[in-house]
Amino acid sequence: MSLHLSCFVLLMSTETMGVIVDISLNEQNQGIAEASQICQGLVENEGNQKNDSLCGRVWDTIACWPPTPSGGMVTIPCPNYLNGFNTQKFAKKYCTMNGTWFFHLGLNVTWTDYRECPYVSTLEEIPELIRNHMPYIRLMFNIGYGISLVSLVLATALMLTFRRLRCPRNIIHIHLFISFILRASISFMKENLLVNGTGFPSDIREINGNLEFITEGKHWQCKLFFTTFHYILATNYMWILVEGLYLNMLITVAVFSEKSGIKWFTLFGWVSPILFVGPWVIVRILYENTYCWNTHTRPGYFWIMRGPIVLSVAINFMIFLNIIRVLFTKLTAFNSFETKKFRYRRLAKSTMVLIPLFGVHYIVFIGLPDNVSKEAELVKLYFEMFLNSIQGFVVTLLFCFLNGEVQTEIIKTWRRFRLTHGHASLNGHRDTMMSYVSRGRGSLVSNSNSEPEQRDTRKLSEYELKPLTNKSVHNDPNENHKTNGHVNWQDEYQPMIEHHLSNSEHHINRPNG
Repeated sequence: MSLHLSCFVLLMSTETMGVIVDISLNEQNQGIAEASQICQGLVENEGNQKNDSLCGRVWDTIACWPPTPSGGMVTIPCPNYLNGFNTQKFAKKYCTMNGTWFFHLGLNVTWTDYRECPYVSTLEEIPELIRNHMPYIRLMFNIGYGISLVSLVLATALMLTFRRLRCPRNIIHIHLFISFILRASISFMKENLLVNGTGFPSDIREINGNLEFITEGKHWQCKLFFTTFHYILATNYMWILVEGLYLNMLITVAVFSEKSGIKWFTLFGWVSPILFVGPWVIVRILYENTYCWNTHTRPGYFWIMRGPIVLSVAINFMIFLNIIRVLFTKLTAFNSFETKKFRYRRLAKSTMVLIPLFGVHYIVFIGLPDNVSKEAELVKLYFEMFLNSIQGFVVTLLFCFLNGEVQTEIIKTWRRFRLTHGHASLNGHRDTMMSYVSRGRGSLVSNSNSEPEQRDTRKLSEYELKPLTNKSVHNDPNENHKTNGHVNWQDEYQPMIEHHLSNSEHHINRPNG
C-alpha cells in the first residue's frame, strides 16, 4: 500500500523497469562480438537467399534479425548485452513489400526501431495529471504531518508529566503516540532528503536533463534508510493493532491482568515488525539487491512485509465491528428508558472515536489494485495523503486533549501555579509598600502590620491540598480502577469548582483514551 508521494513513482518502477542490463563496457563489447559471430554463422548456413518475398537474415551491429516475409514486421526482445537496455521491452524491424529491410531516408541507414529498449528513468515517468497535482498533495502532506507532529509531541509530554495519567490504558496511548511521531518524522525526512522519494542526491545523477540512478556502488545509506522507514511504518500499524486488541480484551475478557498484559503488548508492538522486515531485508540482499530497495520488480518479495500489515488491518477492522456490536448491545440493554435517537447518537459518537484509533480508513484502499486509471490513482493519493497525515492529530485530539482526566490535571496544575505565583507577587508588593510607609511613620506602622501578616500566614498554611473525604466512599474495585489507585486531591477552598468539574465529566460523554 502506497503511503507517500513517491508511491506512484515506485508503482511505475514496478511496472516498467523489468530487468535492466547493468554490465561493464568490456562485458558489453564481448556480448556484441559473440552475438555477431553467432549471427554471421547462421547467415552463412542459410545462404542468405534473397528474393522479393523474403528479407534475409541480417546483423545490424546490435542484434541478429531472422528471415521475414515481405510486408511483415518482426519483433525480438531487446538484447541483454547492451548496458541500460530493458530486456522486457521489444525491438522492431520492418520488411518492405519488395523484400528489403526498411531504409530510413532521413538517417540514410537501414533502420531498426530500438526506441523502447533504452531504460528511461522512472523518476520522470509521472503522468501529467498527477504531476500537476503534486504541489497541492505535497502541501497537504506537509501541513497535515506538521500539525500531527506538534500535537503528538505535546500529548506525549502531557501524558508523561502527570503521574496520575500513567495507567495501563494511557501507557498504550503513549506508545502509539511515539510510533506516530517516528512515522511523521521519517516521512518528513523521506520527502525532503530524497530525490523524488527514490534516493539521496549522491545516488542520483542528471544526464541530458533526465534523472538517472547511479548503478555503481552499494548504496547502503539509502538501503538502510528505507529499511528503517519500513520498520517504523510497520510498528505504527502494529501499535494500532495493539490498541484494538487491548480494548477488545477489556470489554470481552472477564478477568484480564492489565499490568502483565502491558509487557506483552509492548514487546509485540516494537519487536513483531522485526519478524517480517528482517526476512525481507535478507531476501533483498540475496535475490533483489537493486537500487535503494524502494522498487519492487518481484511483488512476491514485497508481500513478505505487506502481508502481515494487511493482516493487521483486517484483524483491526473485525475487532472494530465486534466492539460496535458490543456497544450497541449494551446501549440497548442498559439504556432501555432512553429514546432510540439518543442511543443511536451515542453509538455514532463511539464509532467516530474508534475509526481513527483503529485505522479503519486503511480498509478502503487495501483491496484496490495497483494498475488503476490515472484518475483513480489521483483520488487514492489525495485520500491517503490527507487521512494518513492528520491521523496522529485526530488520535491525540480524541484521546488526550479532549480527555476529561487530562483536562482536569491541566486545570489543577494551572490553579496551583496561579495560587503560588499570585501569592508571592502579592507579598512582594505589600512588603515594598510597608517598608516605604514605615520610613515615614516610624515603628508604629510596622507594629500595626505584624498581626495581619501573621493572620495571612496562617491563612496560607490552610491553603494546602488535602485528600477528598467523603462519608460515602467505600472500597469499590471499579472506582479504584477508574482513578488508577491514586487519591483525588482538591483545594480546600475550591470545593464548588471541583464539584462542577466532576459533574461535567459525569454528564458530558468524553472519550477517556
